[in-house]
Amino acid sequence: MGVVDTEEESSSSKSLVERLEEAPQKIFDVMTATSKNYLTHMIGVVKSYLPQFNLAPIAKGIAPSCSDEKFRENCKESEVIAEEIQKNMAE
Repeated sequence: MGVVDTEEESSSSKSLVERLEEAPQKIFDVMTATSKNYLTHMIGVVKSYLPQFNLAPIAKGIAPSCSDEKFRENCKESEVIAEEIQKNMAE
């Protein structure tokens, strides 16, 4: 079953309550897939500019030496760039 049910799947033997109970997981699945697509795109953009850059440490999360305050600053600084990337992806 996909993220969006086809008419055949939605008219299955499942009750409305059963289908509604599945909704949160389906929403989560859509959000996860969308996040992965954006992350994949962003990592691809970074690699296009810095092909030698080792991405492995990024998968571990925030650098241990980065304070919470510095991380929040980095995120705030990145917000404008993220909006521009999102706009470019929509085109």
